[in-house]
Amino acid sequence: QGLEVKMCQSSEDGRETYILCRSQDRKAKEKAMHERFEQRIDAALEKIKAGCEKRKYKKETIDRRIGSIMAKNSRAAGLFEVEVKETDGRTAVSWSKKENWKAWATLNEGCYLLRTNVTDWSAEDLWHAYIQLTEAEAAFRIHKSDLKIRPVWHQKKDRVLAHILVCFLAYVLWKTLH
Repeated sequence: QGLEVKMCQSSEDGRETYILCRSQDRKAKEKAMHERFEQRIDAALEKIKAGCEKRKYKKETIDRRIGSIMAKNSRAAGLFEVEVKETDGRTAVSWSKKENWKAWATLNEGCYLLRTNVTDWSAEDLWHAYIQLTEAEAAFRIHKSDLKIRPVWHQKKDRVLAHILVCFLAYVLWKTLH
C-alpha cells in the first residue's frame, strides 16, 4: 500500500517508542505542495522585481512584501535566499535557490515520526491506532464545522449523555450521507 513503518525503542529509559513512517501518497502530496509554493514565491518575486524596475520603493516596503510572501508560502520559503539592495533611491531584488534545502526537503517528503509510551505493540498496530486517532479527530472537526455543533457545558449527567447521543447520531447521519 506504499507505506513503510519502522520502530525503535528510546535508548534513554525504554519507556517510549518511536515509529518512523514513510508514505508514498504523503510524499506525492508534500512534493506537489512544495512545487506549488515554490512557483508562487517565484511568481511573486518576479512581480516585485518588475515593480521595482518601474517605480521607486523603499527597501523596508519591499522587505515587508517579501516577508509576507514567505509567511504565506512557508513550506518553500527556506528554499529561497532573497537579497534586497537599495542604491541611488532604487531598490533591486535578487534571489537564488538553495539546492541543499531542496535535497533535504526531497529526503523528508512523505516521512513523519510518531512517539508513544506503548512499548509492547508492533509497528503496524501502532500505526493503525494512529490512523484511528486521526479519524476520530476528523470526526470532531466535522462536528464543529459541517454540523455546527459546539461544546455545551451541561450540569447534569443525563444531559451530558443526551448531548453525546445527539452528536453521535448527527455524525452517523453525516457519514451515511457521504
